[in-house]
Amino acid sequence: MPELSLRPFSEEDGPVLMSILGAPKVARWLLPAGRVQPNSEAECAARAGAGAAHWRAHGFGPWIAGEEGRTVACGGLGLRLLDGSAVLELAWAVISDAWGRGIATSIGREALVLAAARGAREAVALTRVDNLASRRVMDKLGMVAARELQHAGFPHVLYRVKVG
Repeated sequence: MPELSLRPFSEEDGPVLMSILGAPKVARWLLPAGRVQPNSEAECAARAGAGAAHWRAHGFGPWIAGEEGRTVACGGLGLRLLDGSAVLELAWAVISDAWGRGIATSIGREALVLAAARGAREAVALTRVDNLASRRVMDKLGMVAARELQHAGFPHVLYRVKVG
């Protein structure tokens, strides 16, 4: 597994997120149906602010992941509304030239450790049905496919894992 440094999002992380979420190969998996343009600078700035606010409000949230002084990913643990209830969600996005190196799995494992430390019983993750790389990460994390659902105009699969 790669040696990652993880730090919470800050309001100033818009440009850092742009380097990840503004890349077409990454954005392809995260954008809603019908949208082809990657995330804009303004959207990345808003996401940075929301992530920093999540940390202030809940004591956990998304991380910026670095490796050898270079930003390679973002992700972590967040709250999501699912079927009318708040659940803990694992998430990650990795720059394309670092795909296949275990970075998303490392982020997922750290997020599960954090979920367990917070006393969570379960966590979820969501990905498009055709995102086989993220599905493999979920399998490596011990997650189990629970059901398919529509999200952002695409068929997605919801994975669950017991925590703690």
